[in-house]
Amino acid sequence: MFVEKVLERTTKLELCSILILLVISLSIYTFYATLNTYLRSVLLSLKLTGPPSLPFLGNCMLVTDKDLMRRCAGKAFDLYGSLVRIWVLLFPFFAVLEPEDLQVILSSKKHTNKVFFYRLMHNFLGDGLITSSGAKWSNHRRLIQPAFHHNLLEKFIDTFVDASQSLYENLDAEAVGTEINIAKYVNNCVLDILNEAVLGVPIKKRGQDVVMMEDSPFRQGKIMMPARFTHPWLLLDGIYHWTKMANDELNQKKRLNDFTRKMIQRRRQIQNNNNGNSERKCLLDHMIEISESNPDFTEEDIVNEACTFMLAGQDSVGAAVAFTLFLLTQNPECQDRCVQELAAIFEDSNRAPTMTDLHEMRYMEMCIKEALRLYPSVPLIARKLGEEVRLAKHTLPAGSNVFICPYATHRLAHIYPDPEKFQPERFSPENSETRHPYAFIPFSAGPRYCIGNRFAIMEIKTIVSRLLRSYQLLPVSGKTTIAATFRITLRASGGLWVRLKPRDHALTKH
Repeated sequence: MFVEKVLERTTKLELCSILILLVISLSIYTFYATLNTYLRSVLLSLKLTGPPSLPFLGNCMLVTDKDLMRRCAGKAFDLYGSLVRIWVLLFPFFAVLEPEDLQVILSSKKHTNKVFFYRLMHNFLGDGLITSSGAKWSNHRRLIQPAFHHNLLEKFIDTFVDASQSLYENLDAEAVGTEINIAKYVNNCVLDILNEAVLGVPIKKRGQDVVMMEDSPFRQGKIMMPARFTHPWLLLDGIYHWTKMANDELNQKKRLNDFTRKMIQRRRQIQNNNNGNSERKCLLDHMIEISESNPDFTEEDIVNEACTFMLAGQDSVGAAVAFTLFLLTQNPECQDRCVQELAAIFEDSNRAPTMTDLHEMRYMEMCIKEALRLYPSVPLIARKLGEEVRLAKHTLPAGSNVFICPYATHRLAHIYPDPEKFQPERFSPENSETRHPYAFIPFSAGPRYCIGNRFAIMEIKTIVSRLLRSYQLLPVSGKTTIAATFRITLRASGGLWVRLKPRDHALTKH
């Protein structure tokens, strides 16, 4: 009542003055809180060590260093300790390396927000599960998660089998006995899988309903974010907007979005014509169903999430398969154990793998995990702390920017002795039980762990097992080492080279 009487006696001018005063007060408070966090972060960074930095640029030019992963990330703990100072322009970041500290951050729902530069990937990945934060991320995660339930994942095995058979046929036609960069062939296989599993375009195209995927914009995606960091004035959208790079990026995004909308329209037509029963259900179908029962999940959201799955899934799984095959090539005793395991599972049968068969590939899974330890597809993750965090000897203020570097954590010698050596036995049940759960994070961990991690492991097992049932993987002289480079995902500079020798009684067709 008192407030109502006061408002009745207050003129419009006085109300406006009060509102302006409130806005100014809130702005001052927000500015002070932000400045306080920034100054506390700067003071903490001055107490820590890290790689040498340049004025204004900080450590941004490290992204141009082709040897960044081996020279800096791989030796970060020995050089700088468990908490490393890194400057991104004038902003202090803290790289957290120890599993105990990582658990504090990754396991909490209070630290799920991404840092500012993930917004620079919106024109590439869209505003999907990888780049979004807050309520939008939480809601989309809750809605999409059921599509990756164990029972639904089993239905994708036929897609994996068809794509791996197509990979075998391509290799058999043009690559047997020659030196090949296996990454090139594997990437095409993974894209075939994503085209069917995400967009619903069959790998085995028959009849008149043919979609020409050779012209798909998902084959030509290019991310501009690293170039913007090495030219920091381009981080200002007002400047970047006028550049050719921005125009190319927007045109690329338009091609991706338009193509995805055509795929959505195609799946809706198939469902409306009751022809969907003859086709495998894809993730677009699940997301269309979600949008029909949840008005807040719009077609724009479907486009963003589909682009995220297509673009992120390509590079990450493609790299994991290629690194695994290459490491098995360089470690023939491990390759032989995988072949023996497959022989025990399939005996003399030419059948395709089932879900049970994939579960039985236990030693192969150890090899895949060891490959992901050495060469995690996403070697760097960044988060913004939602509250103050105490890590070992230091306290990080709320709002601090944090790097998580699986590539570095996976090379901690006190957890992984002789860390550069390929030793699948590290992931035997007995060794895994005694290791800290956050010491192995190729798919991140906690609330924001990769939603497609089980999908990816099944996919990798299917492809690797298919090739090992047909070929012996042999090394190429002079091309037996990996030069890992950071390009948002991990790549092998110069390729991953192998030779294929057909096995006796090789599998040719399921």
